[in-house]
Amino acid sequence: MNEGAIGDGVFYRDVAASFLDNIEDESYNIVQIQRIFPFAMVNMVFALFGFDFDYGSLLSGMIIFHFLMLIPGIYWYFSLTKKMRLKPTLEILGFILLFFNFAVLKETWYNPFSTDFTALVLGMGQVNYFVRHDRQKLFLVSVIGGFVWPTLLLTGLVLIFLPSEHMELHPGPRPKSLFPVIASAVVLFLLILISIFTDRFATGDTWDIVLHKSSLMAVVAFIFVFMFKNPINWKKSWEIFRTKQKSTKTIRLAVILTAFVLVVFLLSGNNQNFNVLGLAQNFFGKMLRFPLDFLVGHLMYFGFLIPLGIVFFVRMVREMAKLGMGFTVVCLLLFLFILNPESRIIMPLLPFLVFLLLKGVRRYRILNKDLVVIGAINLILSAFWLPLNVPGMEKALSSLQEESIFSFPAQRYWMHFGNMMSFAVYFGLGILFCILFYVAWKGKSRYIKEAKV
Repeated sequence: MNEGAIGDGVFYRDVAASFLDNIEDESYNIVQIQRIFPFAMVNMVFALFGFDFDYGSLLSGMIIFHFLMLIPGIYWYFSLTKKMRLKPTLEILGFILLFFNFAVLKETWYNPFSTDFTALVLGMGQVNYFVRHDRQKLFLVSVIGGFVWPTLLLTGLVLIFLPSEHMELHPGPRPKSLFPVIASAVVLFLLILISIFTDRFATGDTWDIVLHKSSLMAVVAFIFVFMFKNPINWKKSWEIFRTKQKSTKTIRLAVILTAFVLVVFLLSGNNQNFNVLGLAQNFFGKMLRFPLDFLVGHLMYFGFLIPLGIVFFVRMVREMAKLGMGFTVVCLLLFLFILNPESRIIMPLLPFLVFLLLKGVRRYRILNKDLVVIGAINLILSAFWLPLNVPGMEKALSSLQEESIFSFPAQRYWMHFGNMMSFAVYFGLGILFCILFYVAWKGKSRYIKEAKV
């Protein structure tokens, strides 16, 4: 479609074609600058070797760029698994969950004018260097990431400057507390404010309002359950943080982050078209359409990782706490973004999720047949085998009318995006999610814990 560019890919294709010409004219805003690195690289390589800047050549250039990014991505993954001393079955499981999905096998190549895959690879680098305690390389990857994805530098600085001491866990069952109830009430209040802010609380068709309010309650219930299951002793962990966090590190974090924001602001000279309110409307307006639609959307985008993550949530949180406050803050950011059904938002944080899952399941016996089943499920959900350029697809994807967006052939593509899928698709895939969740839960209960890792 559109010679390989969809959505904001049209703009970034122009960046790849004219970066060196426009950067001096300050033609980009503060958000665009933070996603400019891949396209600037393609532009400079084309200019250096005298390649033509036609759309076909740029498309080939971006595809080659993504192939090249696979090299550090795979290297960092196996470097991480070597450090973790994982068994081959777990190495394969992590590789399947990280790379065998719609995001990598389909979207990266169907919509190549995007920073999503590069952000995923750099996120993998961040996890690897954090585990290896190599702060210099972690900082370098994070600075590069600052021009690929808006959150990459922040996550890197948090990992570097926040304490890595273990957080406190409850030794037994979580004691009774009103905190989950109070926190859930606060979340509900904030969600209602978001609903009013996006003009959806009492506006629109009756059916849409019912679904939206049902979604509000479902999210609150979802958060309450996970808060209730949370094994971290936050009070004691906060005391540990206050004791271990040095003021000099906090100042360095603030200074570096401020300096980066200043550099980005100076490089961007077209901020008159940047609207913070519109950005917030766009982010929150895609949430809470259907009950727990983010789970269905993430399933279609990332595959079996999502049901597995829910089933092993408690073990993953325990492993998260052992990695310190910095890693926990990054994961809390991940859990916040997960509530948005637009799955590409969590692409740079996906390696953190896979890493936690691998640590959470390492005491369980993974069989070869399990790898075959999970791999087959992910390959089917990835739709890498499904042709998208069918008659009428280009017109359907470029249409702004809901009738076209929420019907086929457009849903052939949009069904992998939780913020764009129709209710009928959501309902059918919701049933599929429940089935896969049951499969993951039964699989967990079948495994026999090994005595030692």
